[in-house]
Amino acid sequence: MNKLIHVLLLIVCINNLLFGEKFGLGIIIGSPTGFSLKFIMTRNSAFAGNIGWSLGDNPRLHITGDYQFLFPTVLRWTDDMSGEQREIKNLTPYIGIGGRFKFRENETTNDTELNIGLRIGGGAEYTISRFGIFLEIYPVVNFLPSTDFDVEGGLGARIYF
Repeated sequence: MNKLIHVLLLIVCINNLLFGEKFGLGIIIGSPTGFSLKFIMTRNSAFAGNIGWSLGDNPRLHITGDYQFLFPTVLRWTDDMSGEQREIKNLTPYIGIGGRFKFRENETTNDTELNIGLRIGGGAEYTISRFGIFLEIYPVVNFLPSTDFDVEGGLGARIYF
């Protein structure tokens, strides 16, 4: 556990030196439930990843990674009464595309199975200072070992370093 804390602190320190407030670490509750990270590359793009577990009958390790298209000023309108331009500040909707690796134990053979799927979905993140709260939903098309459909998503929070 100490090694993990030291590695996380090292990542935070290197990130602060190189990137400023563009890297976030946090948690996600849903499917998967675990840790979340986000690296904001530009004003309109980011990379997000999660590592966690599905807490159903057969716990499964999930690793996800998504390229996100950010829309920071999409929630803008003109007030009918005053004619002023209004927008919801600090709320950034996004859509993303990425992949998922899911490891689970096969109960009949006691082997570990790998499922690979394509994620396409989206969500929104509300930021307050260095903290972000997000809600996302990602439909998943699994194509290995068999083709089927799944839905992932969750509620989470991150702190940006």
